[in-house]
Amino acid sequence: MDTSDPEIKFDDKGNCNHCNSALYRLKKNWFPDKNGEKIVAGIIEKIKREERNNEFDCIIGLSGGVDSSYLAYFAVNKDYASCCSC
Repeated sequence: MDTSDPEIKFDDKGNCNHCNSALYRLKKNWFPDKNGEKIVAGIIEKIKREERNNEFDCIIGLSGGVDSSYLAYFAVNKDYASCCSC
């Protein structure tokens, strides 16, 4: 990031406010451990339960970016996906 963004501010360590904000949100909302797996499993079970009478119970949008690609990879490799056309 550079000063071409009129809203950017840098702290005394040279980190911009956008990065600091992202890191703050990450610490509050990212659980790369067993606790995170339980949270994700609970969300998936809720979706499957609420949508069980529909043709599909869940769809993952895949833009090709890092976030959606990792989500699809995670779902398949954690055996959360019962069907995948990857």
